[in-house]
Amino acid sequence: MANVAGIKVTDLTAAGASDDGEHVWITHRLGDGNEYPLVYPYEAVGYLITVLTDAARSASSRRVDHRPQEVGDGLNTNIVPVKEVRVGTTPDGSAAIVHLTTVDKIPIAVELPSAVLGEFVEQLGHVLQRLDGGASGGRRLH
Repeated sequence: MANVAGIKVTDLTAAGASDDGEHVWITHRLGDGNEYPLVYPYEAVGYLITVLTDAARSASSRRVDHRPQEVGDGLNTNIVPVKEVRVGTTPDGSAAIVHLTTVDKIPIAVELPSAVLGEFVEQLGHVLQRLDGGASGGRRLH
C-alpha cells in the first residue's frame, strides 16, 4: 500500500477505562486539531493490540529499510514497566516464551526463537552486571 488514505491521527492524547471495566477509550487528536475519544469494548482490546502489533511489525520493517540508523536507537519504542516475568517454551520446543505482566496487570507474551536466545541471555547478563555496579559501558538503548 503506497498511499495511505483516511483520517490522519497526529497524536494520542489520553486513554482510560469505564468505571465498570467494560470499555476502554483512547482520545485521538486529528490533523485539524480536534480530539475525539474512540470507545472499544474490553473484549476487543486483545484483537486491537494484535492488529496494531501486526501493522507495527510491517511498519518497523519498512522504517529499517529506509532509516537503518534507527535500529540502534530502539526504533522509538515506548517503555512498558513490568511487574512479573515467567519464562517457558513453545509447545513444539523451538523457542522460549517470555510472559510479562505489566504493573497495570496486562499480560504480554513474546516468543524468542532459539537463534536469538543466547544473545538475549548474554545481554541480560551484561545489563545485570551494570545495574549491580560491576561493569560500565555497553550498549544503552534508552
